[in-house]
Amino acid sequence: MNIMIKHTLAVLFLLFLLCGSVSAVSTTLTVNVFDNNANYDAVSGASVVITKGTVSNTLYTDVNGAAQFSGVEYEGVYTLSVFKSGYISQTKTITISTMPRSESVYLVSETPVSIKITDENGAAISGAVITIDGKEEGTTNGAGLLHVSIGNGAYHLITVCADSYDPYSSSQYIGTDQTSLTLSLGKSEFTPLILIYNEEKLPISGAVVYINQKIVSYSDTYGRAQLPTYSSGTYALKIEKNGYVSYEQQIQFSADTPDIIVELNYSVVPLIISVTAHEKPIHGAIVYFDGTVKGITSVNGTYTTTVTPGTTLVLSASADGYTGTDVTYLVVAGSDNKVTISLSENLPTTMIWLAALGVIIVILILILIVTGKKRRVDTSGKSKSPVSGRRDSL
Repeated sequence: MNIMIKHTLAVLFLLFLLCGSVSAVSTTLTVNVFDNNANYDAVSGASVVITKGTVSNTLYTDVNGAAQFSGVEYEGVYTLSVFKSGYISQTKTITISTMPRSESVYLVSETPVSIKITDENGAAISGAVITIDGKEEGTTNGAGLLHVSIGNGAYHLITVCADSYDPYSSSQYIGTDQTSLTLSLGKSEFTPLILIYNEEKLPISGAVVYINQKIVSYSDTYGRAQLPTYSSGTYALKIEKNGYVSYEQQIQFSADTPDIIVELNYSVVPLIISVTAHEKPIHGAIVYFDGTVKGITSVNGTYTTTVTPGTTLVLSASADGYTGTDVTYLVVAGSDNKVTISLSENLPTTMIWLAALGVIIVILILILIVTGKKRRVDTSGKSKSPVSGRRDSL
């Protein structure tokens, strides 16, 4: 039993030594650094760093662009980084899978390139945001230019965003000697929808919609006016409808523009009130709106004012010696809005007293007549009584 244990321990010890000897195997790593130009020129003086765990080792390339590391662990995994002024740094992970091991790195030169952003007509676009390979580089100036450091002799994903324009995104090859790049943006196009309501939030149909002084649409029964297709930009919007104040506004059409909601205010319309009696105008009559004094009629018996369409009024008038009735009227846009209030002439007070006196006189006369008849009847009865007595005695 002890012999078996000893054999087992010996085998384990040998395996441990074997593993230790394998892991301790080292080799060399040669890093060759080239310029990514047409000739693939060697880059000397480049800083080459290999890192495994927390241990790093740095060398500089020679005139042939090579840096050779010794004592590199076979089958070890390293992070390789290469730096050189005027070039874009590179970092990658490598495995020492061969003995010896070599790795080639191609550096892209970092040459300033002027990127100009224009519209379809060649006009410069300022404020355009340029992103290269996922990194935002900045915004264009008033001349539409942005100077960036970008690797030459390579493809780069360039995206451009500007207000009122469609976004641009494309892979562009930057030549080894290229110092400028011009990109053109197209205007964004939209078909705006305008919703037109009145002060009561009710839709207005038949409203005329103008864009830059040109009729482009009419609102439907739901107050919707669908416009034709427009590019992003600022436009002069005008909306007209009888009975409403004209609406005018400079408006921006863009990808972020929601449906445009417009509220039209009622425009005031004239209201002419004529006060008459027996079809003749009454001067100086007091006119009332809903029981409140509004004005006095002129010499031609009229009172003129302005009222908001859609208003319902209770109209009345008064004048000395006259009485009248109320008139309910709905003010309508696009109508003459003429109202006549007819008054009835009152009888004068003296005439009333005379009429009353006449009635009294008539009553008195009737009383006298009735009383006179009664007396005559009574007198006639008394004169007949003796005769009848004599006849009875006979």
